Amino acid sequence: MKNFIAFDFETANRNRHSICSVGMVFVEDGKIVDSVYSLVDPEESFDYGNIQVHGIQAYDVEGAPTFDAFYESIKGRIENQVMVAHFLPFDGYALRDNLNRYNVTPVSTQLLCSYQLSKKLLKGRSSYTLKSLCDHYEIDLLHHHNALDDAKACAEIMINLSNEFGIYDLDTIFQKTNIRAGEIAPSYYRSSLVSKKMKTSDAS
Repeated sequence: MKNFIAFDFETANRNRHSICSVGMVFVEDGKIVDSVYSLVDPEESFDYGNIQVHGIQAYDVEGAPTFDAFYESIKGRIENQVMVAHFLPFDGYALRDNLNRYNVTPVSTQLLCSYQLSKKLLKGRSSYTLKSLCDHYEIDLLHHHNALDDAKACAEIMINLSNEFGIYDLDTIFQKTNIRAGEIAPSYYRSSLVSKKMKTSDAS
């Protein structure tokens, strides 16, 4: 993909709607051009296990925006864009669940999973974790589970996959992997999926 937004969430507890930090990395013409990081007040308690993973505690998010306020501040930049997460089954549903929790109408975006793409393109690897793929592509991942660092790593993985396999748009991704982008829109959510049928040309 030439143009996309990589994103990552960390949560305060086991609830997907307990987002406590978010990182977004903006890629244009195959290059990282900007990034956004924010702590988020999940309005829920923090579990010890989650704190051990990301290091964020309740006092860190005092005064931070709630997710609905953060989304309002960023939605103009993500509307009609392709958003990529490394393991969309977590981050995508965390986004959906938070929008539902706050009764926020989402802007339309398309969704891809760099983990899913890696499994289709880099066949035969023993692991497709973020850290494993960073090692594969020699990407620095200094603070794993920091939302911004993880989003940057996801962006770099996606850039490397795009260059290595020539996947510069959603049509090419489908042709080479059978993966259909997911979508989030008002009153609708679908994760990315591997289609069982090959795409056929539309009749002219």
